[in-house]
Amino acid sequence: MADDQPCYGMPALSVDAGVVPTLAIVKPGDRAHFVKGGEQAGCPSASAACATRAFVIGGDAVVVSATAGGYACATFTGPGPKAASTSGFLPREQLAAPPPEPPVNASAAWAGTWQSGDEQTITIRRKPDGRFVIEGDATWGGHDPERVKRGGVNAGNLSGEGSIVDGITAFAIDGDGAIKPIDLKLPADSDACRVKLWRLGPYLVAADNLGCGGMNVTFTGVYRKTG
Repeated sequence: MADDQPCYGMPALSVDAGVVPTLAIVKPGDRAHFVKGGEQAGCPSASAACATRAFVIGGDAVVVSATAGGYACATFTGPGPKAASTSGFLPREQLAAPPPEPPVNASAAWAGTWQSGDEQTITIRRKPDGRFVIEGDATWGGHDPERVKRGGVNAGNLSGEGSIVDGITAFAIDGDGAIKPIDLKLPADSDACRVKLWRLGPYLVAADNLGCGGMNVTFTGVYRKTG
């Protein structure tokens, strides 16, 4: 990504269909503070003007979705019940690659309820045939009291299924509700809803095409298991 771009965490598939998130571990030592990106002139940098109060500590796992010079666009999601997410740039010098391990394909590692904040939930369960059922609910505007009061909260849901291959599963839902594989040769808006999921460390990482619910509703994010 360009050095002057903002970091909002995982991009939607409609923004970057080829995104490949990776896991990084914060090195021991000083706190690693998130810094602002291109939304503020001269950032990301070590300038005090770019600093934020949010930070991670040694041993924390983060999901990296892009890099810009000496910084990584990263997301940290805390444990439940809040499973609150923080995204921003972290100094790459304070991050390390985790020890190598095979892709996470075991059903026990995928099954359960996953949450990213209080407006995104995904539930995964294994079918007898070995495939997985993926269901989710998401909203946008639930933190706005005025929207809640006037019934203006947008909502979305998904219900699909797929197999886990190399720690990834993906599916598309067409306008008639039929579930099918994603064809990345076709535009992201050729399907009503596209979803891709990864299992990385303690996280379930999701990206969609912004087509799985009402305006601004998305399942894109970094989730922690809460049930």
